[in-house]
Amino acid sequence: MSDDVPSDEQLRGLDFMPSRIPALDALEVFVPDGGTADPEVREVPSRWYPVEGGHRVLLLYEGGPYSTDRFTLVKGGWDHEHCSRCRAHIPPMTLCWVTERGEYVLLDKKCYEEVFGPGSADEPGVDPSG
Repeated sequence: MSDDVPSDEQLRGLDFMPSRIPALDALEVFVPDGGTADPEVREVPSRWYPVEGGHRVLLLYEGGPYSTDRFTLVKGGWDHEHCSRCRAHIPPMTLCWVTERGEYVLLDKKCYEEVFGPGSADEPGVDPSG
């Protein structure tokens, strides 16, 4: 979804399925203070970490060619997700819920149960302990 937080009513209109998202690979690049991120950096999901002199930027890498002169491959560098509702940090392989189709929305267990009711996260065949 966009940066706007979807309302609970909007969330209840979506179909979710349980998921465990692994750590994914990332491409790393340095963007200096005062520097501008080019389209190659702006067009993919990214995480910006302030470091001396600028930002260490991780880009979600889903395969394909890239400039090894510019980017460094970081195995497992995309190592968490965020709940679309509360922005909570979700570690890899933690039980969460994602939309089955359409715009991608991810909910952690707390938000899923707040939206769909207590115990709703305890689906058959899914370990509720997370």
